[in-house]
Amino acid sequence: MRVSDSQRYQHFTRDIEDRLSNFVRLEQELAQGKRIFNPSEDVQMAKQAMQVRSNLAQNEQYVRNIEDGSNMVSSATSHLQNVIDLLNEIDALAVAADNDHMTETDRHNNAVQMNQKIESLVESVNASQGDRYLFGGYNTNSAPFSIVRDEDGKITGVSVNEETIGGQIYRSIDRDENLRINIPGDRLFQPVGAANTDQDMFYVASQLRDVIDNNNVPPEGQETTHSNDALREKLSLIRDRVITEQTYLGSVGQRLNEKLDYYQEIEISLTEKLEDAQGVDMADLASRIAIEENVYNSLLAINSRLLGRSLVDYLS
Repeated sequence: MRVSDSQRYQHFTRDIEDRLSNFVRLEQELAQGKRIFNPSEDVQMAKQAMQVRSNLAQNEQYVRNIEDGSNMVSSATSHLQNVIDLLNEIDALAVAADNDHMTETDRHNNAVQMNQKIESLVESVNASQGDRYLFGGYNTNSAPFSIVRDEDGKITGVSVNEETIGGQIYRSIDRDENLRINIPGDRLFQPVGAANTDQDMFYVASQLRDVIDNNNVPPEGQETTHSNDALREKLSLIRDRVITEQTYLGSVGQRLNEKLDYYQEIEISLTEKLEDAQGVDMADLASRIAIEENVYNSLLAINSRLLGRSLVDYLS
């Protein structure tokens, strides 16, 4: 059966177009690093890729929660350490003022220094991480503690929003694990309903300052409850309370770091699965591209020779 020139050209044209289409497709796979562009191309692999992408998205959300929680925990831990250091410094000034060799002027100077420490305490308890206040419970948008001063401008205590100060903030770090990442201010500095009591850090610190400024003499009728020793003991209990909560934050930070390491490993595994599901073998792909290119160029060369031969036959 004789094959006409027209049929031969049609076959060559179709072969060349097919090879060119294959070549373009392989270049797309190389450029985008995947071999499935529509689910219909490989339904099973497409489903697997969708599931892996869903798992990756969940994994990334947990990582964001952990990083956000870690930043808040780290900042709160640092500021609590400032509070502990300040309470230690106040205690040291009170111990020095209790020395019989201290003069009234010396004790006044110590009281002035203690007042500066109390001012610094206010800055620490109203600390923020970014635009979020750390110790205000649910209310992270405004300073949790408002200062109360006497007519001389000295701090005598603080007031708080009792509706939000005890709020607890959680972050989801696993399917069944929600972790509290904050320390409510009422646990630390002033329990709800305990303003101006032995539980109130600012009240105790300011009372200790005033006793020392009064030449280390407690108010009349309060010699037992407001002596230097008694107030220092109360302040020590408050400091222990702060240390306990700081220790909790330390354990939270450790747990967050463990989960972050875990999810980073999971991300590597999921990424590899996604590449297996929709990705390409670069070495194999490069080899296939080279083959397609050689075949395409060969077809063009053959077609060119045939066209030339046909033209000679025609002219003859």
